[in-house]
Amino acid sequence: MRLLSTLRARVIALAVGIAALIIVLTAVPIALLLRTSAYGDAERHATDAAQSTADYISTGNVSDSLLKAYLSRLNARGSTPVTVLLADGDVLGADLDDHVLAQVRQQHEPSLRPNDYQKSDDHDHDNPPADLGQVSNARTIDVRGGRIVQVLSQNDQGVAQVLASVTDDSVSDTVRDRYLLVGGCALALIALAWAAADLTGRRLVRPLQRTAETAVALSTGDLQARAQVEGPVEVARVAIELNALADRIGELLLQEREAAADLSHRLRTPLTAVRLAVEALPPSERTHELEAQVTQLERSLTQLIKAARRPVREGLHPRCDATAVIRDRAAFWTPLAEDQDRRVAVDLPDEPVWVRTAEEDLAAALDALLENVVAHTPDGTAFTVRLARATDGVHLDVLDEGPGIPVEALQRGRSDRGSTGLGLDIARAAAVASGGFLELLHDPAAHGVRLFLRTEPQAPLTNS
Repeated sequence: MRLLSTLRARVIALAVGIAALIIVLTAVPIALLLRTSAYGDAERHATDAAQSTADYISTGNVSDSLLKAYLSRLNARGSTPVTVLLADGDVLGADLDDHVLAQVRQQHEPSLRPNDYQKSDDHDHDNPPADLGQVSNARTIDVRGGRIVQVLSQNDQGVAQVLASVTDDSVSDTVRDRYLLVGGCALALIALAWAAADLTGRRLVRPLQRTAETAVALSTGDLQARAQVEGPVEVARVAIELNALADRIGELLLQEREAAADLSHRLRTPLTAVRLAVEALPPSERTHELEAQVTQLERSLTQLIKAARRPVREGLHPRCDATAVIRDRAAFWTPLAEDQDRRVAVDLPDEPVWVRTAEEDLAAALDALLENVVAHTPDGTAFTVRLARATDGVHLDVLDEGPGIPVEALQRGRSDRGSTGLGLDIARAAAVASGGFLELLHDPAAHGVRLFLRTEPQAPLTNS
């Protein structure tokens, strides 16, 4: 069974679609939030690094070599590069692009403005040491390729600028990692929705599948099959109604069989009386005709009762192997044909050909056509039975070298040869029941009847 054609697949598609829609609708705000959060975290780390460095510088006369070693150790440990611009113009720590340095200098010229500075957090604000300089609040400067967190630190050598860099590339790496994490969570959510929908679909579809299997069993003739009542209320109701229908079918079949038995009793008794009365008449041509008519009537009645009593093993969708049926009927008629000096040709495929008609119906149709050939063509007339594949079906042809069948014979009960005229109608009914048709063939070399029968793609189902 194809996945997308099942109810379970539709339940899964609905759940996964809703989960994906929710993820898509929240993707933009989540992406903006992650990006903003990444920049905020990076700036906080840069601020901490810049302030710690500024506090170190503000403690007193720090030599360039010590400050350089401190910055080297700090930059090696952290992910935020720190650069110090000393009062004398020297640049220590991480390298900065000249354009960035120029942009920073344009943004702020260091000067001693007490209102812009604050005491270091590492010291007592009320009683600061005399040699402890002041540290400014951190400020952020937008530069090419990122941002710079600037903190000014004062000591006895002047005012130094501490610059912590936040580059777009480093933030992009953080954002990418967070995107991957959120994407993994989204995929996990979709997988969870899939699993939940699959579990729900299984619980919903399983009772329906069992009910469908019961319906198939009923259609193939197993009238004892019953569906198990399970699942949701709506699904359970389907099983209940199917079981009620199966019970009703059993009752109707029982009534039909009783009616067929009653029909046999009511018709055979007077028919037997008629036959005895005809046989008691003096021998004459008219008596022979009456006996033939009574024999034909008995045969028709037997076929009618046999059809009414036919078991339901074919089910609602009867199927049979046309090759086997034709081979069997041809073997049955061949001895009679040989007695009449008729040449019989049978052309059949080597493999089974399953058609949408009951075995008895196809056999009755072929018997009717062959009986027409035997009864209405002179002795010695050859005939052919041929089964050939066609589009969506097969052609069953019964051809003979006789005078052919008039078009008027296709009308029910119409015949110009002294018969009941029902043979073609029986054959046509078998073809129509399979979804096909009957037509007359008027080939210059042979005349006859063609039945178009619909085929089945596989052999009939069997009950274990």
